[in-house]
Amino acid sequence: MSDRTKGTPSSRHVRNMKALFLLPLLFALSLRADEAQDRAAINKVIAALNDPAKRVALFTKDVDSTVDFERLVDLHRVAASWPGSIIGRDETWTQLTTPSVASGSIRFITPDVALVDGASTVEGAVTLARRVPLLFVMRREAAQWKISAVRVLAPEAPPRII
Repeated sequence: MSDRTKGTPSSRHVRNMKALFLLPLLFALSLRADEAQDRAAINKVIAALNDPAKRVALFTKDVDSTVDFERLVDLHRVAASWPGSIIGRDETWTQLTTPSVASGSIRFITPDVALVDGASTVEGAVTLARRVPLLFVMRREAAQWKISAVRVLAPEAPPRII
């Protein structure tokens, strides 16, 4: 009788079940590595929005967006006039930096679709750090992540400067 068949049927069952419990763990670890690569690729796509020469290739053909990334400063002007925000009345917009888009948290809906919290941020003499939250829907197409939709979310309450 070999070592494998030694023991009672219940002890062999417990031994085999321990091995079966390890399989999902190994599978989850392999998925985790893929997720980390996907997160890095998505962050790279969002960061590339700051380069006008790269923008065209970042979107799907059927993109659904109301955001004009060529005129982000206009988005900041509109956000400054939303109810509850008061900025200096004589503020000149020429002192502001170029708007910069950055990604935040990433939630995978499926392996090929992700929601990304992002923001367009502009810094200036009076507003200091004006942030307009954005929501990106990312979709993997032919092994590349692309932006499928963009929405402007309600801004956080800005500092009240009179």
